[in-house]
Amino acid sequence: MTIRNSANSRETLACLIIDDPLLRPTYGCLDYQKLLDAMKAHDFFTEIAFIPGNYKRSDPRTIRLFADNPDRYSICIHGCNHTSNEFGGYDYDHLCMLSYTALLRMEQHQRLTGLPYDRVIVFPQGRFSSVAMQALKDVGYVAAFNSTIWAIDGEGPSVLEGQRPVTKYYHDFPLFLRRYARDKSAFLADIAAGRPILIVDHHGAFRNGYRQVTDFVDWINNQGNIRWTSLCDIAKHYLGEQAAAIGPIGGPGASIGMDVGSAIRRFLCEARDNYIETSNVLSKAYKMLRRQ
Repeated sequence: MTIRNSANSRETLACLIIDDPLLRPTYGCLDYQKLLDAMKAHDFFTEIAFIPGNYKRSDPRTIRLFADNPDRYSICIHGCNHTSNEFGGYDYDHLCMLSYTALLRMEQHQRLTGLPYDRVIVFPQGRFSSVAMQALKDVGYVAAFNSTIWAIDGEGPSVLEGQRPVTKYYHDFPLFLRRYARDKSAFLADIAAGRPILIVDHHGAFRNGYRQVTDFVDWINNQGNIRWTSLCDIAKHYLGEQAAAIGPIGGPGASIGMDVGSAIRRFLCEARDNYIETSNVLSKAYKMLRRQ
C-alpha cells in the first residue's frame, strides 16, 4: 500500500468502515469488485463491520476477493445478532455471553472460509453501556470503534478525554471515535491532534456510484502523510503491547446458532437494503413512511 512521505508531517492512519453487509459479490448498493477498483485507483482501505450471525452465509467468490487483497479489505465484529440496543444493557453475564458468542461465530467463519478477522467491535446503532465495555474487556476483545464515546448509562468522558486518539474511560477498555464524512473540519482536527481518520458509512453511500466516497478520500489524501490500513493495525499502533497481549478467547459456553426472532429481523433488514434502498424513489418513500 502506498505511503505518502512528508518531511514536515507525521503519519496519520485512516480507514473507511462500512457497516452490516454480507460477504457476497453485491449487497444493496455495494459491489465489492467496484469498491476494490476504487480503492486501488484512489489509494484507500475498507473494513467491513461484519455481523457474526451471518457466519455461514459468505460467498466463496467474495471471500477470495478479500483473501487476495488483504492490503485493501478486512473484516471486524459488528455486534452479535445486530438487534436493537444489543450492547446497551446492564446484565454483565448476558453481555459476556453476547461478546463470547460473537467471537465464537467469527472463529467459525474463519474456519469455514479461511478469512481472518480483526478482534475489534463496532456497536450496532452506536449504543453501548459501560457494563458492555467491561464484558468485552474480560472476554478478550482488543478495542471498540464507535460513532460516539458516550455510554448510554451514567456520566461520559470529559471533553479533554474525547480529544485523545483513543479513550480508556470505561474500565480501561480502548474506544476509538469514528465519523460520517460530513464535517471536514472535524477530520482536520483529528489529523492535527494525532487521531486516526475513521470514516463510517453504509452500503447506501454507493447508491449513485463511488464518486462521493472517492472525492472525500482524495481530499483526505491531500491533507498530508496518510496511510490507510485496518482497524486492527490502528489499534496496535495506538495501544502497542496492550493490543499484542490479548490472549486466547475466554468465556462461558454458548450456542452459536441465531434464534428465530433475530433471523427474521436480519431477513427483513436485508430485504430493505437489497430491494428498497437500491432505488432512490423507494428509499425516499421508505424514509418518509418511517418519519410519519
